[in-house]
Amino acid sequence: MKNIFLLFFVFFLIFFCSCKEDIEIKMENTTGILCLNGYMYSECDTNLLYVTLTGVSKPKNVNNADIKVFVNGTLTEEKTESEQGLDGRYILKTKFKPGDLVRIEVAYNGQKAWREAEVPAYPKDFNATITPEKNKSYYDVEIEEYKHSDMYRIDISFSDVSNQKNYYRLNLDHISYSIRSISQYETVEKTVEIDGEEYIVYKDTVYYQRDTSYSKGYDDLTYISEAPPLCDEEMTTDNDFMDATYNYYKVFNNSRFVGGKCDLRIYQKTDYQFPPETENVYDQEDVERLPEYFYTQYVGVESIDEQAYYFMKSLNGYESGTFDSQELTGAMKMWRNVSGGSGNIVFVSRVMKKIVVYDDYKPTPIFIERDDNGYYDY
Repeated sequence: MKNIFLLFFVFFLIFFCSCKEDIEIKMENTTGILCLNGYMYSECDTNLLYVTLTGVSKPKNVNNADIKVFVNGTLTEEKTESEQGLDGRYILKTKFKPGDLVRIEVAYNGQKAWREAEVPAYPKDFNATITPEKNKSYYDVEIEEYKHSDMYRIDISFSDVSNQKNYYRLNLDHISYSIRSISQYETVEKTVEIDGEEYIVYKDTVYYQRDTSYSKGYDDLTYISEAPPLCDEEMTTDNDFMDATYNYYKVFNNSRFVGGKCDLRIYQKTDYQFPPETENVYDQEDVERLPEYFYTQYVGVESIDEQAYYFMKSLNGYESGTFDSQELTGAMKMWRNVSGGSGNIVFVSRVMKKIVVYDDYKPTPIFIERDDNGYYDY
């Protein structure tokens, strides 16, 4: 009994002392760190490099950093100031190609950060086609329900860069708009003379103006996939990561087609429904004012490196708000590939195809005739 009491007293003492202990937590200061970001395309005349300092609520632009660009060990470009009025953005004019070893060095206020990497090779044998499909059934990942919509089916094919581990990103851009001539009325003032007196006469005249509904942008959430290659080995049905996180940044690897051919089938929702095949008109004047529809889709596949791939996967988790599924603990930690500082500089080799889905398309006019009472028969 005495031993039990002694043991209880020891446990009580340890517990009481541990509750009273003040543990000092030292937070690492992460502000004021030199941060570099850029998406660098090969065979491109200009690329943008963003230079900032990390801050508490937002980064601080750096406009007078010393920048050097090396290609295969040779200095190709130097800059000391950002472009006027562009707030920390530096235009780099060094053109590099796949296989080049590129190093970007930035120095500012005693800090030095750099990124060195080999530019990836282009995806091979790339092709893309578009086919309209009406009333396609799909699962809306944001609302979590099945829907039906008119969509464009985009079939994409390309060959893997090599038999090694390779990483890719799907790139979709579009331009779509419609134009219609709209009747407008304008009151014209005219002075006339009658019997020696001047009178003001007002007359309404009709003129037409072109009204344009326009949309241009990067297609983000507007696709679904029916092909496995868009999902890498960490996003299969055997892993709950697929259910928790949406592939916003459209990154994938070659785990399912190493050294072979990749076939993707994407369904793309449009800003507008498909253009109508017909439209009711009342007279020939209405025919002249039928809307014209335009839709151009850009389809591309980007070859990126492993670090960029995992950085964008981190962004997928950040955008989806699901960190536990990625086995992240504590504060959100983003992947970075800049040495000596923070940020990400991604070297990209992209193949792209421009597909004009329809250009200056007009519906077929159907004339509405009047009935015996003079009314239009709709």
